[in-house]
Amino acid sequence: MFAFRSRGFTLIELMVTVAIAAVLLTLGVPAFTNLMIKNQLSGQIQTLQGTIAFARSEAIKRATYVSICKSIDQSTCCQTSGSTCADWSGGWIVFENRDNDVPAVRDDIGGADEEPLLRVFPALPSDYTLNANNNFTNFITYDRLGMANNNGTFVFCRGSDETMARAMTVIPTRPRIATDTDGDDIPNKHDGSNISSCESP
Repeated sequence: MFAFRSRGFTLIELMVTVAIAAVLLTLGVPAFTNLMIKNQLSGQIQTLQGTIAFARSEAIKRATYVSICKSIDQSTCCQTSGSTCADWSGGWIVFENRDNDVPAVRDDIGGADEEPLLRVFPALPSDYTLNANNNFTNFITYDRLGMANNNGTFVFCRGSDETMARAMTVIPTRPRIATDTDGDDIPNKHDGSNISSCESP
């Protein structure tokens, strides 16, 4: 019978293995990180799309106006343009806007005629932003026919890199997640043009 002795790695084999592993990690980690960020942004834009679809269906079902507005306290609409209300990243609420305030305001909170709060969404993580173009600076409202008060675009970003952005366009009837139709990694609006930036889509 022959006895076989196990042989360990030589120093050269170990150095080559470590070098290959280092190259693979250098190439793989950034790609994996970008994939994770894109997946998180996709999840956020799907949540907003669901919120808008919910507001539209509730406006039809309740036969009244339903609004989504920026909110940092999860109760009232944020109307100022200070640092805490500069974009939608601080959170938003969905409520019955029975008198169709423009801009949207949730009336009589705590009173007998309080406009019902339908859903609440907390602030995004600190490194993520949600901005809208001027048509949806503070709010979006649906009427009893399910029509939005305007056309516009929302964009989620991490940092200010448009190639990592996820966007959604809103026409009066339905929201639509924007796609990259021209292959430059930047989402396109409903008219086919690229979003302008993460701060002002």
